[in-house]
Order: sequence, then structure tokens, then C-alpha cells
Amino acid sequence: MTKIVIADDESNILTLLEIMLRDLDATILSAENGEEAVDLAINEKPDLIISDIVMPKMNGFEVCRRVRNEHSIENTPIILLSALGDEYNKLTGFEEGADDYIIKPFNVEDLKSRSKALITRYQAKKTKTSNNTEIVSRETKICPTGNKALDENLNGGFPEGSNILVVGETGTGKSSFCRNFITNGLNNNEKSLIIAIDDDPKKTREKLEENPSINTSKYEQENLLRFIDAYSWSSLTPNDNERFAVSGTLELNQLAGIISDASNEIGQSIQEKKGGRRLIDSISSLLISFDLGTVQRFLNQIARTGIAFGGVTTLFVLEEGTVDETLLNNVKYIMDGVIEFKRDDTSHQCRISSMKWAKSNPSWVKCSHQHS
Repeated sequence: MTKIVIADDESNILTLLEIMLRDLDATILSAENGEEAVDLAINEKPDLIISDIVMPKMNGFEVCRRVRNEHSIENTPIILLSALGDEYNKLTGFEEGADDYIIKPFNVEDLKSRSKALITRYQAKKTKTSNNTEIVSRETKICPTGNKALDENLNGGFPEGSNILVVGETGTGKSSFCRNFITNGLNNNEKSLIIAIDDDPKKTREKLEENPSINTSKYEQENLLRFIDAYSWSSLTPNDNERFAVSGTLELNQLAGIISDASNEIGQSIQEKKGGRRLIDSISSLLISFDLGTVQRFLNQIARTGIAFGGVTTLFVLEEGTVDETLLNNVKYIMDGVIEFKRDDTSHQCRISSMKWAKSNPSWVKCSHQHS
């Protein structure tokens, strides 16, 4: 049975939440302050915590901090629900570990939808061993990366539906790795979506087609592949040849809508659940151009759809050094894993820096750019 802990010092809000969340077929556990909420969470191991910020004994920020530092519940998704809508408080909430931040007064259906998405993702990926260590269940399908050595360190590849941050300096092999990841999927007839923010989609097509097995036009005609052009916005060179492109000033809501339209065409949707792969070639520009709260919400929206769309595995590329450590840690928190890239005198190398849901070997391996 699904369990949700809700915390608010206003009884009318608790009652409203209890009524509306019944639609999720969940047991609702209510707390009138943060301290009580944390105790409930430790004892009941809920699938979601929804907490107000301004509460007696322990505020919502402290609830996040305590939960993230408590091993038995550290990965429990948290929604902060508050009338404090300024950017400082949203940023603080994300820094303390919140998965989402919703401002009062809230839309009932929106809160239910976000709650359901977080619960679905959490339950789908979580299974417990006897010593309370989280691992990937035997039923979880694997998504190979296309790098043989890295796949061996991942016991076959990423768990399907994972959100993976790809981090490294320019010229360390990230782009080749990501193209190989997409190529590997296309060669297995997996649906693939490329969101081009820092790279020209035309050049990405050309790079993919350096592999003789890849014909991007053919895959696009067969509804296996879609490109989203957000690059032309940043380069100030509009491209009328791209069906899915940002027009005018880049707005993340507009970009999210374009992603949704392209995804639907290839079956990466709640209705069809075709699964597959996605690549966002760089989120660095987004983090530089927009405030953290806005970008984090956008990334959360994409990340939450991975499981709901049938197990879509997504790579998010970030250029090392473009954002400070605080921003980087906030982005890492959204992700299920982090792959780091570096360059030495003789080769490009990569390693699994972290994986939430699977055991992995963190050893450095050579980046393989062979065709898959």
C-alpha cells in the first residue's frame, strides 16, 4: 500500500490534502509539525512526503535536511508546499533536498499529478534487500551505454528509465559517448529523442551518420528518431527546416511543450509507453540563462517522465566549470547517476561517479568511440 506523509500546522490544509490524495489510493499519515513528520517517515517509510515550510518545532527545510541525512529514508521524494514563493525560498528548498516546490494556493490536479509521478518513479526503482540496501530488482531491464568497459562496470548498463548526468570539461569525450549511446539504441530499434541546445542538429545528424549503420532521415521517417532544435535560439540563426524548434525567445515552458509534442510522435508518452532513449546535449546554457528554481523544475519534469513513458533513459550533459558547486550538487540530486569524463596525456576516460539504484564499479575506463 502506498503511504504519504503530509505535514502542515493548519488543520484545514491537512484535511484538504487528505481528501484530495485519496484519489491516489494511498494511506495518508498526517503530522502537525516537522518533527512529527520526520518521526512518521522514519517509522512508516512512506513513498512521498508533502510538507509545509513554516511549522513549529521543525520547518520544512529542516524536514528535508533530516530526511536526506537519515539512511533508511534518504531517497524518499519530498514536495514542499508553501506560500513562500520567492526565488530565495525555492532555491533553499531545492538545496536542502526537495524534489518539487509548489506554491500555495495550489491547483489540486497539478499537485496530484506531481505526487503520482514522484511516487511512481520511486516505487518503480526501489526494492529492498535484507540489509536495507537499495538495488535494481531482477525485473528491471538494462539499457547498454554502448561503451563495453563502462557497461561491465554497470553490470550491463543503466537501469531503464534512469536519468544520468554526464559531466566533464570540453574535449573529454562526452559528445562521442552520447552519440554512441543514441546509436546503440537506434541499432536496436529503440525510440530516440535528441534535444539540441548547444549543438546544431544538422551537425549532430552528420556525426551520427559517420556510423554506416545510421541513416537519420530513415529513422525520422520511421518515427524512431526526433530532433528538437533549441540551438538556433542560442546561436541567433533560426532554422526553418526543423519541425520541432524553439521560436523567438527561449522559454522553458515552450521548450517543455515542444519536447512533449516530439515525444508523442515517437511513442514516448504515458499512453504508448514505448520507452527508449533521450539526450539533452547540454543543460549548461539553461543553468546560465535561467534561475535555478526554474531550471530545476524543468529538469524534474523531464526526469519524472522516464518511468511513466515506459522506461526512457535520459542523458543530461553538463560542461564542467560552467556552474558553481552548489548548482552542480542541486542538479546531481535530481539524477539517478553521474558519469564523469576526463582527459589525460594518452586518452579520454570516464567512470561511474554515483548510481542510486544499482551497484557499480567506479573505476576509470577508456572512452570507447567505436560504432555500436
